[in-house]
Amino acid sequence: MSRNRLTWREAASLSIGDRELPLEADVGVDVDRSHPSVGGTVEVSPIAGGTLLPKRGKDATIIGVISRFGQVVGYEVLIEGSSWHGAVKDFYVGRDVLEDLQPPTALSAALVEGLSHWGQPRDYWATRTDGLESFCFELASVTPRAMPVVHPWGWQFFVPDPMPGDHAVVDCRAVQHDNFWTLATCVYPEREGRKPLAPIIEDHWARVFSWSYAVAQGMVLEGFPWQEAAQGIKIRAAATTRLLIPLVRSTLQRVVEARQQLTGEEWNLPSGGLSVGFCDIRLQPGKVGLLEPPTDRRPYAVMSVAPSAVLTAQKKPRYLENVILHECIHLTVASRGGPPHNDLFNEMASLLELPPQYRD
Repeated sequence: MSRNRLTWREAASLSIGDRELPLEADVGVDVDRSHPSVGGTVEVSPIAGGTLLPKRGKDATIIGVISRFGQVVGYEVLIEGSSWHGAVKDFYVGRDVLEDLQPPTALSAALVEGLSHWGQPRDYWATRTDGLESFCFELASVTPRAMPVVHPWGWQFFVPDPMPGDHAVVDCRAVQHDNFWTLATCVYPEREGRKPLAPIIEDHWARVFSWSYAVAQGMVLEGFPWQEAAQGIKIRAAATTRLLIPLVRSTLQRVVEARQQLTGEEWNLPSGGLSVGFCDIRLQPGKVGLLEPPTDRRPYAVMSVAPSAVLTAQKKPRYLENVILHECIHLTVASRGGPPHNDLFNEMASLLELPPQYRD
């Protein structure tokens, strides 16, 4: 008996529409060797896995068919003198239209969920990169590693998978029209071939700035009017490192000490830390600061400060410091479901001498 012949019960996948239904087949009983397809020639699919992996692209002869509920779910085939078994998706048979042949990976599914806002086309002003930066913000919430590659039709992000040899592709089609540009996306896994060289970028906002700038620069060469916007991303990234991060660090130290003085309790940053950046894509109109607490997807807090706060600070002394102080108090108070400006927030604001006009 060939070592490839299975005499126990084996699982076969039935792909109908977008559903995945696991079935079992008893090879000794359920294989129909009188089926009309027996004797036909098939090709092992390029997505075949398991024991058929080394046989991808090989021609095979059908010697048995496995059916369930009137649907063919698998084949027994002869390849180079040995018999092999596989699900329908493991073989290319004629010109049948088969959907969902490539099952999603955990990474590709997480990317689809995280980028669900872009499941349909989105329009943005032609000269602005707000949409690009918002997209990169959500991508940075799913993965710390991605390699952007620009094309004439848009760009792609290659995201390494924890499984060796696998990665996911985030495909972004960008089209200019009228005074707008439209972004359409799709996500799919690739299990072989390219190995993206994507270093880990530990900080969330650093990822957003790095990926956005790389794409914006590349799309300028493809005719997008993003010269000024790309330069703006670069300037904000530099100002975040040079000005914002040191200011937040020193302010947060004061706030933590004030909280301990009031409550007698020690307070520590979330386990994932805090990422801060000069950017207004997360801000509501009229707001200059936002503190987003950790989520299931992001184990760290994220602080956004409007770039306009720097300009305002040139006219109003300590304006930027007070904006940051407000957000740092939010971070340490961490209201969960109650009023964001609760009693503890107001007590800390008074102790730290945050002016009343900066407490709302």
